[in-house]
Amino acid sequence: MALSITEKIQGFILRPVETFRAVRDETFGDAITYFVVLLIINAVLSAIVGFLGFSAMGMPGSAIAGAGGVGAMIAAFIFAVIAGIIGLIVGAIILHIGVVVMGGHGGFMQTLKAAVYGLTPYYLLGWIPIIGALAGIWGLVIEIFGIRELHDMTTGRAVIAWLISLVIIIIIVVILVVIVGLAFLALFGIASSSGAIPAVTISP
Repeated sequence: MALSITEKIQGFILRPVETFRAVRDETFGDAITYFVVLLIINAVLSAIVGFLGFSAMGMPGSAIAGAGGVGAMIAAFIFAVIAGIIGLIVGAIILHIGVVVMGGHGGFMQTLKAAVYGLTPYYLLGWIPIIGALAGIWGLVIEIFGIRELHDMTTGRAVIAWLISLVIIIIIVVILVVIVGLAFLALFGIASSSGAIPAVTISP
């Protein structure tokens, strides 16, 4: 019997291992439906929290909503949805690289499910000070449980798979920072050169 969305939320927050075992054979549609519900809840909370003047971890659109007004809230909602979709896809791909390296037996779908369900506490509680940070950490633990259960791996291999994905993310961020930095320096150099005052030589 398939679990309802409410049962999944309670299960992944309180009993993640048992819940992952219960959803092992569920369809791609079931996982995506759950993610869409979580994403909409998070996007709405992002808009509300930002509108009230707060910028909270786990609420990607809150800073935009802080500008005030209905337009800012709508923009915050849209941004949170787009950021959530991109974040899930990119994060799941990178996580799956670590899983493959460590010999995971499931396919990409199982990794995607681990990533989706690992977002549960972070998406729902990320707006609460202190508790939001703890929810983010618990979400990472849930994701590791998901990798272990859905890919038939040991806990150690699941942890290493997650660490590999973290290293990949760090490398990507460093490369992007270097590229942006070099581009900025090049642009600044060109601007400085074009704005330089040519020297004037006075003949005797």
